[in-house]
Amino acid sequence: QAMTVRGGALGTDLLGRSASKDAGGASMTGLVNVYRSFAVIALGGLLFGYIIGINGNVVTSGQLLCADDWNGPVGTWTSAGYRQCYKLDDLQMGFLSSLNLIGACLSSLICFRYADSLGRKLEVQIAAVLYLLGAAVAAASPVLWGVYIGFTIYGLGIGFAMHAAPVYIAEISPASVRGTLVSAKEAVVVLGIFLGFFFGWVFSFMDTVGWRYMVVISGVFALAMAVSIGFIPQSPRFLVLKAVQGQGLLAAPGGNARMVEANSALAFFRRGSPAEEVESELTIMRREIEASVGTEVAKCTDPFKYPLPLVIGCGLVFLQQVTGQPSVLYFATNIFKSAGFGSSAALSSVGVGLVKLLATLFTVWRVDQYGRRRLLFIGISMMAVSLALIGTAFIFRECQKPGVSLSECAKKDVGLPRSWALATVAGLMVYVSGYQVGFGPISWLMISEVFPLKVRGAALSLAAVVNFGSNILMTLTQQVLQDALTPAGVFFGYFALSLVSLVFVGAVVPETRGKTLEEIERMLVGDKRARDAPISGAGAQA
Repeated sequence: QAMTVRGGALGTDLLGRSASKDAGGASMTGLVNVYRSFAVIALGGLLFGYIIGINGNVVTSGQLLCADDWNGPVGTWTSAGYRQCYKLDDLQMGFLSSLNLIGACLSSLICFRYADSLGRKLEVQIAAVLYLLGAAVAAASPVLWGVYIGFTIYGLGIGFAMHAAPVYIAEISPASVRGTLVSAKEAVVVLGIFLGFFFGWVFSFMDTVGWRYMVVISGVFALAMAVSIGFIPQSPRFLVLKAVQGQGLLAAPGGNARMVEANSALAFFRRGSPAEEVESELTIMRREIEASVGTEVAKCTDPFKYPLPLVIGCGLVFLQQVTGQPSVLYFATNIFKSAGFGSSAALSSVGVGLVKLLATLFTVWRVDQYGRRRLLFIGISMMAVSLALIGTAFIFRECQKPGVSLSECAKKDVGLPRSWALATVAGLMVYVSGYQVGFGPISWLMISEVFPLKVRGAALSLAAVVNFGSNILMTLTQQVLQDALTPAGVFFGYFALSLVSLVFVGAVVPETRGKTLEEIERMLVGDKRARDAPISGAGAQA
């Protein structure tokens, strides 16, 4: 049977068919429920992207922060009121922007221990409830500490959603569309960023309260996610896995019940397929799980037995954060203001989101043709060139008021000469395009492929912790670094880390395109000569 690794959470073909049959036999009509389920599950990624997109328009002057020329009362930690604004220092702004990431990191640790007990569907349901509760608390709180709590709760939802989504989507998708759908999850995250930029611009004209409406929009999406997931069954592969791990006997208590539920779930995702075909697929699914996983339940410490996959997976998600991506997105509006775009900065950020979305769609379209390593090299190279350009441009910052030095100039009056301002915007567009060609979708696709089947759930949780943890570090230190090194110095630092990333990809990251799970495991934890082994027919088709 075809073994596929493209984005597969458990690595084998859910349909239990040959890859060629799957490619030709999975009709659009038969996959309608797969696509509908993808749309619901991927809402968790959209809500993650949305909070990234609105951040620059929430934690900015004139909204949660007092305007530069504000002369009225300033809110405190405990003062109540819906039209309050606050004055926060750089570290406080970084911490506020990081609250949702801190929550995501905490819930990723919970997933590391309990995800395989909760199941994919329950994880998504928990995420939806946390998203909705967090948005409601943050938007409705009249006190600053309540806003902090709301964003932290929202972040807990991010961790559950981003852990469950790639696994759930991969387990319900046939091989012919699995790689595309797992990669498309990143496109949905980017769509959320674009929507965040857009609604940030829409409500930016409502001084001091516009940010609350931005947050309310996320609550609407979360409500839709919470209601819709109730109509989607559990992953059939997860149900079979739990039945097999029930002491290895399907006759064990609850084993048959789980297999019956798995049969019903698979029939839902293969709507229109004959009952005997669904039963046959379920039988092959069980055999594959018994052969690859066995009846032993993996321990939390087992991922550390595979150092090379951990270095590859965690290294990719770490480098994708420390090369400047969180800074560009979380502070996009303020970067445009620094470039001299003033009141049009929020609208300019919408353009960044649109470019980012188009670049992601290109990657989703071509990922199985160009391969993972090539796209990483292309994307990171684009990032490096643009970061060098942006760093050079920011050397020429000047005060827009004649006769005032840069050191004595107010932040709102600092800008760039027109030619350098345009160069900065062009550089940002190239940067976000490069990120979405390489690091953005490829990192998460790679970590769904390089981790051995037995430890994939726990290992993916570790990678998520590294991802969110490094994102927190970058967000917390962004303002401090800009003050200490100047914006030019910060971007040159990201440029240097991009060069390090190119070396890392060239020296450590393997090409996994078209390889089966066995080939990847042999390549990374077994026979090292498999790195240069020819692609098998089944793997190439999958």
